[in-house]
Amino acid sequence: MGYRSQVAIAIHPDKVADFLAVLSTSKETLEMCQGWGGKGIQTGIFTKGDLFIEMDDVKWYESFREVRIINDFVATTCEADDGWDLVRFIRIGEDYDDVQVCGEYASEFLCLAPSSIHVEEQF
Repeated sequence: MGYRSQVAIAIHPDKVADFLAVLSTSKETLEMCQGWGGKGIQTGIFTKGDLFIEMDDVKWYESFREVRIINDFVATTCEADDGWDLVRFIRIGEDYDDVQVCGEYASEFLCLAPSSIHVEEQF
């Protein structure tokens, strides 16, 4: 089964064209964003013209080309002068402390929720 993550990416309308251009270079990355659990790609969630990608139960390994493509886009955007306000990336792994957050776009609406208790009954 492997280690799984939950991933959410919000992209400001000013950066949507750049993200779509990145997706156009990799059919596999587009397919991952569209259908690996979660709700896929949505638009107009936080403001008109933005993109929101939600993926649940996804294998988010740096060795996967699809993951590298998205990580590179997020990192490049966040490193730009005004980029921090144009993207929001959150990844939560299976381990309690395995959390990545980058960017501030829509951060008042897209944020980490407090931890919860999970119980698996054995009988």
